[in-house]
Amino acid sequence: MTATRAFRQAPHRRETDLDTVLDAHRARVNRVHRVRNAEDLVTMVDAFGFCFAFTHRTGDAAIPACFDHLSTNSEDRKWGWMWGWKDELPEEKRLYYGKLLVRKPTFVSMKMLPTFYATFGRAGEHDDHLDDVRAGRLSDIARRVIDYLAQHGETQTKRMRADLGISSPEGKADYAKAVEELQRLMYVARVKAVGEGREDYNYTYDLFVRRYPETVKKAERIASNDAMTTLLRRLLELAGGVSTKQVKRLFEWDDERTERTIARLESKRGVARVDGTLVLPELVG
Repeated sequence: MTATRAFRQAPHRRETDLDTVLDAHRARVNRVHRVRNAEDLVTMVDAFGFCFAFTHRTGDAAIPACFDHLSTNSEDRKWGWMWGWKDELPEEKRLYYGKLLVRKPTFVSMKMLPTFYATFGRAGEHDDHLDDVRAGRLSDIARRVIDYLAQHGETQTKRMRADLGISSPEGKADYAKAVEELQRLMYVARVKAVGEGREDYNYTYDLFVRRYPETVKKAERIASNDAMTTLLRRLLELAGGVSTKQVKRLFEWDDERTERTIARLESKRGVARVDGTLVLPELVG
C-alpha cells in the first residue's frame, strides 16, 4: 500500500500507518552514518545540521543522537570517545557544542550555526542582552557574567566565579544555571576545557559574538522568520514527523512563534498535517 493510500484509512489505521512510515524514515536517516573517529563525527553533524550530542530522551523530537551512531558496543568506549570530542572539536571550531536543544547537549554544524543565531533577531551588539535583562529573561548573575566577559575576555569558570564573589553552593548553582541559559540564548559560548582531574577540570567561556564573529556576520543576512522556518524544515527532514509541542519544547519557541513558523512552512508546502502531527510532505504523498 502506498503512503498516500495509507492515510485515507480510518483514524486508528492511519495512526498505525504513520508510525510505520516515520519509523522507516528515521531508520533511513540514522543508518547512513557510522562514527569511528572525530572525522566521522564532523561529517555526520555536517550532514544532519544538528543532533543530540549523546542520547535521545523519550518524548523529545526524534532527531539523531550521537551514541546511536558510534561504531562500538562498549559503553565505556562511547563515553571515552565523546567526552574528548565534545571538547576538542568545538575548540577547533569544527563543530558547535552546547546545551541548545531541549537544554540537552547538542552538536550544531558550523554551516547551520548562523541560522540558529539568526532566530534571535539580534544585531550582535554589545548591549543586545539588555532587552532580555529588562524583560526578566536573564538573571542578575547572567547580566554580571556578560559584563565580566565583555571586560575581561575569555575566562575560566573558577576564576570568573571568584572574581564575581560567588562562593556559596547556592551561588554556584545559580551561576551554573545562568551560564547554561546564556549558552542557550547564544550570548556566551564555551571555548575550551582546561585542567586535569575532577577537581581542576572546568571550561573557559567568552562572549558568543567574540568567539564566533564570522557566524554573527553571516546571521546578519538571515531574517529571523526565515531562520526559524529553515530549522523547522530541517527538523522534519531528520525526524519525519513531530508534534507542535515537541517543536516548542525543542527550540523553546512560544506559541505565537511556533504557529507562525508552521504557517510559513505550510505556505511553502514544506510541512503536512496528519491527525495533528507535523509531517514531512514527501512521506505522505
